[in-house]
Amino acid sequence: MTRLTQKSFTGGELSPSLYARNDLAKYSNGLKKLLNGFVRTEGCISNRAGLELVCEVKDSSKPTRIIPFSFNTEQTYIIELGEKYARYIKDGGQIIYPDNYGLKYEGEYSINEEVEEETFSYIFGDQIVYTEAEIEEGSICYLEKDFITKYGVVTSIDKETKQISIDKDEEKIAKRGEIVETETPYLNEDLFMLKYGQNADVLTICHKDYLPRELSRTSHYDWGLNEIIPTPQINPPQNIEASWKGETSSNTREYEYVVTAIMEETYEESERSEIAKATGHIESYWTTSESMTISWEEVEGATEYNVYKSVNGIFGFIGTAAKTSFTDNKIEPDLSSTAPIARNPFEKNNYPSCVNYFQQRKLFACLKNAPQTLVTSQTGTDNNFNISRPLNASDSINIKISEREVNEIRHLIGLNDLIVLTSGAEWKLNGSDGTFSAASPPLCVPQSYYGCSHVQPCVSGNMVLFVQAGGSVVRDLGYEYVSDSYNGDELTIFANHLFENKQVIDMAYSKEPYRILWCVMSDGTVNALTYNKKQEVAGWHRHETKGKFESVAVIREGFEDVVYFVIKRIINGEEKRFIERMHSRLIDNAQDGFFVDCGLKAEFESEVSHISGLSHLEGETVSILADGGAYTDVVKNGSITLQNPSKKIVVGLPYTFELETLNIEGENTHGLKKIITAANIKVEKSREDFFIIGDDNSETQNARSVDSINDAGWLFSGDITMYPTANYKEDASIKIKQPYPLPLTVTSISAVVGIEDEDTDVQSE
Repeated sequence: MTRLTQKSFTGGELSPSLYARNDLAKYSNGLKKLLNGFVRTEGCISNRAGLELVCEVKDSSKPTRIIPFSFNTEQTYIIELGEKYARYIKDGGQIIYPDNYGLKYEGEYSINEEVEEETFSYIFGDQIVYTEAEIEEGSICYLEKDFITKYGVVTSIDKETKQISIDKDEEKIAKRGEIVETETPYLNEDLFMLKYGQNADVLTICHKDYLPRELSRTSHYDWGLNEIIPTPQINPPQNIEASWKGETSSNTREYEYVVTAIMEETYEESERSEIAKATGHIESYWTTSESMTISWEEVEGATEYNVYKSVNGIFGFIGTAAKTSFTDNKIEPDLSSTAPIARNPFEKNNYPSCVNYFQQRKLFACLKNAPQTLVTSQTGTDNNFNISRPLNASDSINIKISEREVNEIRHLIGLNDLIVLTSGAEWKLNGSDGTFSAASPPLCVPQSYYGCSHVQPCVSGNMVLFVQAGGSVVRDLGYEYVSDSYNGDELTIFANHLFENKQVIDMAYSKEPYRILWCVMSDGTVNALTYNKKQEVAGWHRHETKGKFESVAVIREGFEDVVYFVIKRIINGEEKRFIERMHSRLIDNAQDGFFVDCGLKAEFESEVSHISGLSHLEGETVSILADGGAYTDVVKNGSITLQNPSKKIVVGLPYTFELETLNIEGENTHGLKKIITAANIKVEKSREDFFIIGDDNSETQNARSVDSINDAGWLFSGDITMYPTANYKEDASIKIKQPYPLPLTVTSISAVVGIEDEDTDVQSE
């Protein structure tokens, strides 16, 4: 007999083709099976947390996609995208218009003593209220501020305390209690081809068949989706005029001027104005008393104005004005700084397919009529694509990636360089000095030739994780100092069996606390990768549920990155699509665990025996954790009856955590029969009543300790020795199973193994 110990499981689940490769380093920390559990970066394994019900999608008969919206670490949302609509989820719940939505004012009022009493004028805050009669609940009133009058309705008034509430917007008032929703143009077949990039409170969405749109959030309840207008944010000056002061009897010519407005704070320059023309002396005949005055109307939001004069049709810079006029005293135009030339890269339905931000520019790529083309905004702007002649460094950039094949650009990722992923290759774009400039166009350098699918890539630290063009291979890509290029590895090479005959259809990455890449597969399962490049951790695990996973998104909530899924389930014979979020697994008490799917959790001040509100699981056998006790029941009429009155209850669909080690092998033991007589399993913060599976598939449950029996929330850390039923066999391994909604973390597995004596076996023949 000998003892063999596996102390790390960072290799994750390995392909059957590797079962004989115990010469590989990966073999020593790999597994034969890891279902509904995950590899932790420390090397141990835990069963995954359960999925908590958030809501049913608007239309369960149609596919739905979810994407993240993150303004900062506190203001984060999940966006539910369905056919022609968007809905919003925050902290595990749908956003619903509140009861005071549309409220204009709530506070104390006073009589307006500046007017006669019979006019019924009141003051509160900085508002003046006029009513046609003495103000009462239900009164129609008019709120005036800054000479803007708005309609309102008095919803409550207390004349003794002078407290009043006034609603202003009938349309908003009608929405109270409804789910916040935004109309979109996208059809079901468009949803998984949408690509997006976010800057602050604006999410830009692209699709080849639609003009790019910006989803903006002005408040928790107010969202808008608007088409991009590819122009500067500030308007050009209007009614520009040029006036000559001097003689015009001889030696004259016609002068032309344009003016642009400069936006306050951002200093974005508008498009050029209309041309102003005037006749004056040829420059060589100008006297000191002669001049040309250019004037225009004031532009709202402008801090100053640039003035340009034409030379052979080119408008060169002649000066800046703080006010609405400028005097040209025979100023020589600077033709190295010319008036902006308006450009619309999306005209004639030439819409882009992908978008992102890099070095203070917004980037669009894969235009419908130019799939290898990348266009950028001017530096520091979002939708200003103007250029100059000659080009300034901050002008819009237009690049066409040239290669052997016409490979469309599919994704843009900003790292130290701009990484451009096409359908056939991976490219690095940047200036030779590291500056993304129009004056010296960026260099396009190919890095590799694998190609990328339409699934949006993820970034882990300084590594890009993307799906190869065929959809069945996941790769990473990162900068290597030695080669001064971007290189990467195939991350699925040791777990090919998880990707055979299926493709990744959606993907998201959670950084904290477990660093996991979640890949939704075309067959409705999830393949997940625990990934830490620096620590050489790359272990795959697979996840299943009673239904099919269809979409995934990750968003920060509090101190964790929370995973959301869209899952199609058949409940009581009906097709349902639910949005569910993975519950936190950071627990110190078994009673606080959440290890069910499509589940709900409740805590009561006193013990209860009957749980209702489970209509979404009607007719289903559910797993129940009630004050630490685990059992099952069937939902009838949307409710269940507990076996024992309890305070902390979790109810949902059951799932089973399973792990199996690779075959126990020594250096020269292939083909020899082995027997496992005992297994020592080290666990951490776990309930001990899990199962070990024998070679005849018999299940042996470990007994709970006295401490656990006396305290249902107590979690055990330490060694557990179990004795599975076993016979001599060539593929001896250890199988562990936890079907209950209870936590289990395995840190090491040690097996006592007996190996058949080869010499004895030969003699017996």
